[in-house]
Amino acid sequence: MQRYGEFILTYPRLVIFGLIAVAMMAVYPAMSIRTDFNLEGFYPDNDPVILDYERLESEFGRDDDSILIGFQTESLFSETVISDLITLTEKLASIPHIETVFSILDAQEIQQRNGQLTFSSYINTDDIAANNWQEIQQLLTDNPLFRGLLINETGTATAIILSIDNEENTYTNRNRIINSIDEILGEFQGVYHFHRSGIPYYRNQYVNMLNSEIVMYIAISSVLIILLLWYLYRTIWGVLFPMIIVWTTLLFTVALMHLTGGYLEIMSSTIAPILLCVGVADAIHMISKYDDAREKGLVKSKSIIEMLKTLGNATLLTSITTAIGFASLISSTVMPMKKFGIYTAVGVILAYLITILFLPAALRLSKKKRVIDEKSGSFYPFINKWLMKVAALNRMHFKKVLVGGTVLTFVFFLGMLSLDVNGRIFDDLRDDTRIMQDSRFFTENIAPQFPMEFIIDTGEPEAALTFQALQKLVQLEEALLTYPEIHRAAGLHTLIKEVHRVMGDEQMFVLPESDQAIAQYALLLEINDFDELYNFVDFDYRNLRVAAFTEDAGSKRINQIRDELSVTISEIFYTETVTVTGTTILSADLTNKIVYSLAWSILLALTAITLIMVGLFKNVKLVIIALVPNLVPLIMVGGIMGFLNVDIKPSTAVIFTIALGIAVDDSIHYLARFRIEYLRRKAMMPALTASTVRTGRAIILTSLILIAGFGTLITSSFTSTAMMGILVCTTIFSALIADLLMLPSLFYWLKPKLPIVDKPR
Repeated sequence: MQRYGEFILTYPRLVIFGLIAVAMMAVYPAMSIRTDFNLEGFYPDNDPVILDYERLESEFGRDDDSILIGFQTESLFSETVISDLITLTEKLASIPHIETVFSILDAQEIQQRNGQLTFSSYINTDDIAANNWQEIQQLLTDNPLFRGLLINETGTATAIILSIDNEENTYTNRNRIINSIDEILGEFQGVYHFHRSGIPYYRNQYVNMLNSEIVMYIAISSVLIILLLWYLYRTIWGVLFPMIIVWTTLLFTVALMHLTGGYLEIMSSTIAPILLCVGVADAIHMISKYDDAREKGLVKSKSIIEMLKTLGNATLLTSITTAIGFASLISSTVMPMKKFGIYTAVGVILAYLITILFLPAALRLSKKKRVIDEKSGSFYPFINKWLMKVAALNRMHFKKVLVGGTVLTFVFFLGMLSLDVNGRIFDDLRDDTRIMQDSRFFTENIAPQFPMEFIIDTGEPEAALTFQALQKLVQLEEALLTYPEIHRAAGLHTLIKEVHRVMGDEQMFVLPESDQAIAQYALLLEINDFDELYNFVDFDYRNLRVAAFTEDAGSKRINQIRDELSVTISEIFYTETVTVTGTTILSADLTNKIVYSLAWSILLALTAITLIMVGLFKNVKLVIIALVPNLVPLIMVGGIMGFLNVDIKPSTAVIFTIALGIAVDDSIHYLARFRIEYLRRKAMMPALTASTVRTGRAIILTSLILIAGFGTLITSSFTSTAMMGILVCTTIFSALIADLLMLPSLFYWLKPKLPIVDKPR
């Protein structure tokens, strides 16, 4: 660091101009970063779950390509409402990228004339006055193909389904479609209260909320950090230097994400507050050391060299260990988690590089003697006085501190035992958001919009057109509807039952027992181009599809239902192959993958950090002293989650990684300072006191900054993000207590043997 420092002192302007040039080049790619939310993107291409979903897409089409518009009125079947509905659907059909618009206006009644099937619309749109509204309402609500899809049982709520062209189903196009829908619905808003639903709509609205919150996080976090830095330092440079570092770090990281094909989603959106806080922490530690050197009477150049020699390597080590904590997520099979880990780790290293480049050069060019103006406030004297008391407490009552810390940690460990793994599709949204209100409307009035799909492979062409095959579908539907979370299920058996009812002029909604009749009905539907036929069976009549719609019941319940159904399915379909898939299954399976990936990642990170500690200290007692304070915050945050019944899910899983990175950072800074003080004072007790006071001040400052930065998450519209803010702030506080109380007390208790002189280099 000596030679590096001398280079910076010689060419400070060159370093500053170089950073400015690179920053200017990073602006365009950073501004071009996109945001998306796609469950398929969470899986590797060869994952069995995604392969099953792709099979559904290739044989029957996607289950997530439709936007639904719903409304409720007491007089749905009336000339006024139907006239408005005709106008509305015509305008919706004109929206670019919309392939089809399907409503009760398009619902086809199956009839028979002279042994032949005929199809006609329930509603005569050419002569509205000629319609028998009471009869039409009865017919539509009795039809199982449309009940729960286009209309509710009472005939008071209806849905319009807008199918998006698969080739045009992109985030940008969906935004245009949603904006066009809002404009059209605005013309009727005074008459009807519309609700929107469907996976494409949810995805885009989710992303749009996320985009606005990312900007809000950066803005509010920056303002809070600036105010806190001003209160602490009371100088322009004390605010400007750290903020330049973190803003530049964020700019470079986002630019790198874009250049490497990355994008922002629910996990990577938290990178911004993480890097804001981590970057400021590095700067605060180095500024504190620089001011310490200036306070001792060293000139500016020697103070900068002293800062680099003392904390350059220590800060590098903390950056590496923090980066390892995040980079361990590379072992995850969940792609966004893996990318989150990689980009955050890279951002942490970038924060160090920018700090080590910019700060010495900026200090060299500044005309201020010190960054901190201690005379302008009482904060520093108060902190110093408080830390002296903490040092005395550790020295005189270290056993009580350790016993108290152990008991408290054990209590939180008991809380961890009640942790559960459970995630919902809408876990991240507050109940008062528009998306949740719209979702409840469809769940309560028509049917929930989360599909669970079943593909039954009979093994042979034409094998689906038998009574035995369709009777098995009836048994599956009956099994599905025993679960209160599943509101609707339909398949080829539903369609054939309706045709049989019409052809037999019967009131009974049952299957024909003749295979020949079933084949004949299918042929009649085929030659009459009845499109709904191929929603439930493929072209060679080998594969059958049953589409069910479930509530957002949570991954734990969905997986429980799937496990129970697997037994039922094996009993019913003993000669067929059944694939269970759909967006609901993707979401439920994802939660388990994230949790198990996280467990391996934390184990990997702890192993790597332990090996680094062993290589640094070569002393078992020192390794224990270094690791214990890092485990305590993990146990505490897990215990709090358990006590508060906060489930482990995609958005809360990364809290443990963040907790590990933050805890390691502070303890390494403390140990690095202790090593310097011990070599200077040749005794452990005064070295610990000096480390607690000097490094403790920087640790407290960085903890306040971290709490201010992550505290902004509490205001999020995403409940899990808000919970992340609460839990990470709790983690920061527990890490602070562990580093200032437990870490020094462990020194007094274990009394590790340390060399009196530093090894020559």
